[in-house]
Amino acid sequence: MTGTTLHFKSQQWAAYWRDSLADSESGQGALKESELKQAHKIERSVYETGFLKDAQVLKRLFHGEPESVQAVRVVLRPVIYKALESHGKKREALYPDVLSPLVCGLWVTQEGHLLPADPPVIPRDLLSPQADERFTLNDVDAQDRFLSKTKPETLSESEANAWVPSKAASSHAELWQSYYEISRKLFKTLCPTERITEGFVDAEQPRLAKVDSSGGASKHILALYDWLSQTKESVPLLDTYALACHAHDAPCLSASDSFSTRLGHAGRAYPLAPAQRDALAQVMAMGEGELLAINGPPGTGKTTFVLSVVASLWVKAALAEDEPPLIMAASTNNQAVTNILDAFAQGMELDTTLMGQRWLPGLKSFGGYFASKKREAEAGVTYQTQSFYQEFERPEHVEQAEAAFLNMARQALEDDSLLYVETVKERLHKQLTTLEAELNRYQSFWNELQAITAQVDALSPTAMDDAASNLQTLEEEQVGVEQDLKCWRRCCADEPWLMTLLGRLPPFKNKRRLKRQIVIDEQFSTDGKHLCEAVDHNAIEGTLTSWLAQQQHAIAQQKEVLTELHQLNAKLSNTRAHWEQLWAKLESDLPNPTTFEALDAGLDTTLRFRLFQLAMHYWEARWLEDCAAQQKDLESLGTIREKTGKKTVIPRWRRRMKLTPCIVSTLHMLPSKMTHGVPDGSGKFRDEYLVNEIDLLILDEAGQVAPDVAGASMALAKRAIAIGDIHQIKPVANMSAVVDIGNLRHRGLLSDSDGYTGLQENGRCVTDGSVMRIAQAASRHHYLERAEPGMFLREHRRCLNSIIAYCNDLCYRGLLQPLRANSAIDPNLPPFGYVHVDGRAETPPSGSRVNRLEAITVAEWLAAKREQLESVHDKPLEQIVGVVTPFKAQANLIEQECRARHIQVGRGESEMTVGTVHALQGAERPVVLFSGVYSRHDDGSFIDNDPSILNVAVSRAKDSFLVFGDMDVIDAAPRGTPRHLLGRYLFSREENELLFTASIARPDLLELCRKPRVINDAEEHDDCIKELLEHVSSRLDMVSPWISYSRLDETGILTALRKATARGIAVTIYTDHRFNTANGDQTDNQKAARFERCCEALAEDNVTVKVVNQVHSKLVMVDDHVMCAGSYNWACAARHGPYRNMETSILYSGELMEELKLQREALEKRVRNQHPENTV
Repeated sequence: MTGTTLHFKSQQWAAYWRDSLADSESGQGALKESELKQAHKIERSVYETGFLKDAQVLKRLFHGEPESVQAVRVVLRPVIYKALESHGKKREALYPDVLSPLVCGLWVTQEGHLLPADPPVIPRDLLSPQADERFTLNDVDAQDRFLSKTKPETLSESEANAWVPSKAASSHAELWQSYYEISRKLFKTLCPTERITEGFVDAEQPRLAKVDSSGGASKHILALYDWLSQTKESVPLLDTYALACHAHDAPCLSASDSFSTRLGHAGRAYPLAPAQRDALAQVMAMGEGELLAINGPPGTGKTTFVLSVVASLWVKAALAEDEPPLIMAASTNNQAVTNILDAFAQGMELDTTLMGQRWLPGLKSFGGYFASKKREAEAGVTYQTQSFYQEFERPEHVEQAEAAFLNMARQALEDDSLLYVETVKERLHKQLTTLEAELNRYQSFWNELQAITAQVDALSPTAMDDAASNLQTLEEEQVGVEQDLKCWRRCCADEPWLMTLLGRLPPFKNKRRLKRQIVIDEQFSTDGKHLCEAVDHNAIEGTLTSWLAQQQHAIAQQKEVLTELHQLNAKLSNTRAHWEQLWAKLESDLPNPTTFEALDAGLDTTLRFRLFQLAMHYWEARWLEDCAAQQKDLESLGTIREKTGKKTVIPRWRRRMKLTPCIVSTLHMLPSKMTHGVPDGSGKFRDEYLVNEIDLLILDEAGQVAPDVAGASMALAKRAIAIGDIHQIKPVANMSAVVDIGNLRHRGLLSDSDGYTGLQENGRCVTDGSVMRIAQAASRHHYLERAEPGMFLREHRRCLNSIIAYCNDLCYRGLLQPLRANSAIDPNLPPFGYVHVDGRAETPPSGSRVNRLEAITVAEWLAAKREQLESVHDKPLEQIVGVVTPFKAQANLIEQECRARHIQVGRGESEMTVGTVHALQGAERPVVLFSGVYSRHDDGSFIDNDPSILNVAVSRAKDSFLVFGDMDVIDAAPRGTPRHLLGRYLFSREENELLFTASIARPDLLELCRKPRVINDAEEHDDCIKELLEHVSSRLDMVSPWISYSRLDETGILTALRKATARGIAVTIYTDHRFNTANGDQTDNQKAARFERCCEALAEDNVTVKVVNQVHSKLVMVDDHVMCAGSYNWACAARHGPYRNMETSILYSGELMEELKLQREALEKRVRNQHPENTV
């Protein structure tokens, strides 16, 4: 795949990404005034005729282009609208300043002919679905359907450049007229006029802009793509990014195999988890051109992992006395970048010990931030920016830094003779190598201990006793047989000579045999008798002698076995003793490890952390040496611009990596930071790129990064890791599939649209791809078979186990390991809780939904619970709670309501975060409130269409996730959807319901009603229902999730019900099936039987009971003009105890026919049965 130049197929992908990035930036439909000014004003006739006559505009469009270029890419905006203002402000906050609802991608020839390059489109940012439901005009599917049926003819770049100016005018007129008519039809069909005119005014001439000439956020990325199209350089990592699709069959390294390569750890508080350790092992073993996915679900320690990667690489280079690695961390937005920077400032541990402090004064973080020039000053207040390094390297500061360094070194190393930086450096390096040897010694000693232990464990527990017993038996047998031999010899020696002489004769032979047999039978041992069975008496001495020789050998062997066992046990005891001494040298409170995992973890927070501390000071010494060697260049700082030659730039990078092992930037700025100047022959310098110079590129939140945004930066690095989660926020798509297919075709990557789906599979297409998906496809390893390819961090410690269980069920197939040990800080709030709000979802002209009562309820709840929350958590409310909603307009509304109650909201440390899921991405809070907005008036599928919304929202909550909204809508969500699963968790326990009602009436009903009446305690509610029953004209409907016949009876409500039905009033009680018949998910037979008896008794009183699936509202509806809504369970509420005064409802009266009709219809749709049964 790699070679001397960029692979041809990689060039095609790079060109496609460049086109896509340019198109997405120039093809936006929601613009700012400043963006509009960068385009050329043209006459409307240009759009109508397809011909640009303005010579000045043409000249500017072709400025800087080679003479051979006959056509350039432009974007035409035929219609421009500006937002209407009221009292100097836009009527709706979500309206864009400028609306450009129709965009035409074109070629312009040098003669001024407009030629179609892409189909006309409604810009993708004006089509739903959107990540935060911003202002939209229509949906993507509608546009795709239109363009699939009505396709204009378009020209490729080569066709446009080959356009012959002398072609018949009729040919161009015909081509343009067709395109013009299709674009007008698209606009009229998909852009609702009333939606535009109610918020905008047609106030501008058409605009024409050259693609790429806007100087937008992507200009540095585009410049690098352009350079890559001309370079001869080999860029292996970009080849991998563009082409690799591995089988993921390379085995992962074991913890044991990677033990000695994992050299550094950034803190002593917590070790790496096993999955983090395994991922680090793979990173340390990566080769050039390799791209590895690190799948990191929420709360699994992505930050800790990154810090350990950086620490290990920093230590490794220090041990090798090499230059430090150039490590860059980048992402797509400033929030993700600052999250990384905060991790380097807070996660890499410093302490009060001399070794634990920086010896160079003024360093406040292990990360640097290379921001845009615009953000440099602001960022410099908090972070170490480029200007920080320039100031830090001034000779006067270096001189002071060296003195401070040496002073700290003498104290820390307890040696007053350390007067020179070089001496300190050598001492530190010696300690580094000593500690590395110690680290390896721990592994070798552990392996030895485990080998000996395994040998001992493989033996029987009684092996020693058995061996001793066997030896004793052998020796006892030997003694017995030796006595037998002596006895036999004595018997033979005592035999009379006459018997010996005549022994062959039969009479004497028998007597001799019998006599000898008597000796054997009476005097031989059992073993001797056994040995002499069936042996001729003349051979007995030989038999016994031979056996004794064998027995002697067996005894010798058994003694060896026993000696070896004694030696093995002694060796085990000695090795254990030596191991305990070695472990004690760590001077740690950690218990003696009993597993390799515990050993590895223990060394993370001890030896590896000490290696990191030594490396930190070693690199400080190396930085001082570099400053001394480059003093002449540093003395010019402040008087002339920094030199940009490669021989200066690369040492500067390496010098700064000695201070901070990682530099952080956005992907939009990174290319501009990785350049060097090259003389162009005219006395000036042109920028060239430092390709293959970054040793490791860390792409954070890679699931949010679009392929085209990161592609160019791959050329700058040798290897890269993509850390992220495809189940969280995805990249914002700024291009329709129609335009995307066109771009792919232009670059030879797609022959026909039928192959588009297959091309999308590896994540490289900009409409639905991401860097994370590309990295997964390119990864050689697959850590967990059921997870995505690449490594997978699985140990979760942020949320309560019961909270993260939801995300595990929703997205991660049970692969997460919930390991949080501590319980919730506030026992008064459940892990999953809800406040039912009978609000109304509305869609204002801006297009983003709101629920005004819900916003008010959230703000009032926060104000009411502030004191309790702050007391329990011992911190301000603003640092305890985060509020999430799917809709930007609702977030704005909640912010307004919070400010009205003196709750500080914003993005600062002392402000509470309120926003869509993007606002809390990468963050966490003890308590997260979720405003769902949807109601039975206006339900929708936006939340269910994208599981990442609830996955991100829920996983931000450490202790409690509280949902505010219409619970009937959540409970009724289709099975298998994110909201349905959320309902299972919310309604699993009755205690999850939080009783709270806003003191302010529903705003939309106030427009229809007289001043509402607030009802507070149980007695007031009972009096209210009795009063309503007394005055009702025709029908009364009561909605109560729970129902109790005895409670209705004891309060007198039952009597009032009987009187009403006796007058002919139709009384209906709607109640929930599950709440009355089950506990959680388990049916309660006694409860169900009691409920059945209650329904039958009420039916006898002519009260209709309708049993409903999923009802949470607590309503009373009278005729067509009265509705009472709140938190009071009318048919079951507590009249005694702590909850009797916590109930609140609001009674509305007025023109409520439509509202009550909607409420009743919504209930009727979910009725499962009724009492008495409907016989109609």
